Amino acid sequence: MEENPDSLSGRLWLAAGAALALGAIAMPVLNPDLYWHLSAGKYIVQNLRLPSADFLSWTENGARWTDFEWLAQLIYYAVYSLGGKAGFFALKLAVLAATFPVFYSILSLNGLKRAAFFALPVWGLALMANSDLRPENFSVLFFSLLLWRLEAERISGRRSAGPRSYLLLAAFFALWANLHAGFAYGLALLGAYAAGDPADRSLWPAAGEKSRGWGPALAVLAAFAGTLLNPWGFKLYYILLQHAVQAGDMSRYLAEWAPPSLTNVWHWPFMVFLLVSFSLLLKRFLKDRSLPLAHLLTLGGLAFEASRHTRHIVFFSMAAAVFSFDAAARLRDPAALRRRGRIIFGLALVYLALLVWPRYAAFKVNLGEEAAGAAAYLKANAGELGGRKLYNPWTWGGYLGWALNPEYKVFTDGRYLFHKYLEPVSAAMADQDTWEKFAVENGFELAIFRRDRRLLPFEQAGRKGEKVTVLRPAYLVFMPKEKWALVYWDAFSLVFARRGKPLPAEFKIVRPDDFDSVMLSLCNGAIKRKAAERELSLYRTAAAGSPSRKEADQFGAWLEGFPVTCKY
Repeated sequence: MEENPDSLSGRLWLAAGAALALGAIAMPVLNPDLYWHLSAGKYIVQNLRLPSADFLSWTENGARWTDFEWLAQLIYYAVYSLGGKAGFFALKLAVLAATFPVFYSILSLNGLKRAAFFALPVWGLALMANSDLRPENFSVLFFSLLLWRLEAERISGRRSAGPRSYLLLAAFFALWANLHAGFAYGLALLGAYAAGDPADRSLWPAAGEKSRGWGPALAVLAAFAGTLLNPWGFKLYYILLQHAVQAGDMSRYLAEWAPPSLTNVWHWPFMVFLLVSFSLLLKRFLKDRSLPLAHLLTLGGLAFEASRHTRHIVFFSMAAAVFSFDAAARLRDPAALRRRGRIIFGLALVYLALLVWPRYAAFKVNLGEEAAGAAAYLKANAGELGGRKLYNPWTWGGYLGWALNPEYKVFTDGRYLFHKYLEPVSAAMADQDTWEKFAVENGFELAIFRRDRRLLPFEQAGRKGEKVTVLRPAYLVFMPKEKWALVYWDAFSLVFARRGKPLPAEFKIVRPDDFDSVMLSLCNGAIKRKAAERELSLYRTAAAGSPSRKEADQFGAWLEGFPVTCKY
């Protein structure tokens, strides 16, 4: 016997489905770009105007910057000021969870309320590709609202028309365009429905059905006009075009622009949606000899984009979930559909429990905040090091700009202004000579690196003068001591200062991933114990804010037992 959705059992199943859907989008906040968004939000609040030029980097300082996500940035800054990182997580969850009742309403249009217990987890899996905090979250919400409205009009056969409806649509897109450039997907969705509607009426007309005239086309024009109500006007479309042109190059360097991969378990739901949605559309056509062409046009366009770039997955997956349930409602008996739904619910639970939630639990820190220790050190030493030309990894630029401006300017961050630097930076990392040439050309005086823990074999004198091969860190080759001084390190980062200007205390002995060599040098007398103890004390002071001092503590324990601990 099937559960009544209003019964206790039915409500429990629905609650379980909603909880599972929330679990799919409960990814911790890891997006390193959040911090340059915060910098922009802070700038707007403090200056009461939008930034029109870069103020965070030394490479593009003063360059024109079209800040097309300004409204999302204001929201981020307000939320962070009130609730910190916990506020970030709550905001992300609230925006994405706001799509749940929208999807539930779409299910209701198809008479599938009783299928919501397993349909909601499917929706959660569709959103999972966008489950970090990004301005795209707002596009996900707006896309779902637009999809609901278009489906309601298609299924009912009644369309809102007239000046008021067009003004509301323009206002909807105006708000969307000031939050995130994903409004382009909304225009594409409107266009697909506008084109599909007359084609449907021509290919398989229903009795008594009348033409809708210019209504769909006017809706697209009203939406387009709404997008122009932004501080940048038509320039916003230039930025979209620029992103489209650069997307191929970005796919080689940025994971979010790379194509989906079967080796990435987080992409598996997309692969399933791709197979299932087109299969159900085909089955529907074979059964009814008709098909909403708006569905086919939308899925075809979004599938093409999603197969090229991971960041487009969420929009295809949302449309695929809606259209799949629409087709399933016409192909399956409701009772049979619900029975299969329990299997789908179980598979979603197993997938999340085995492959997703363990990864969620493994993430400990925002990817930009890995540079927090280095930023604290540079801030404390701004009097000596401030103003020097800084090199930083791409994903750390946002946090460093937020934490260090104005004493330091970053090399790059995640904004589109710096896409042109992706290729030369990648090429510079090929070998030491190429890197040094790149560093000299750009005049780097400070360099922050992510610890990659690569080790290379070095020959060194043993305790009795014999040659011993020791694995030592690769940064010794890339950043030779005669040119660069290691002035800070922690569990995530290394900070080097180029010689030639006054330097803070540097680390010549207590260096990351190099303790085997140090212990050997202590044992053969090349390094004195007092010198090692002084640097160890210096490190513990400098890295007081570091997330981990495990290596130094282990070396300290070894040093306390020296020379008995010598094993060489």
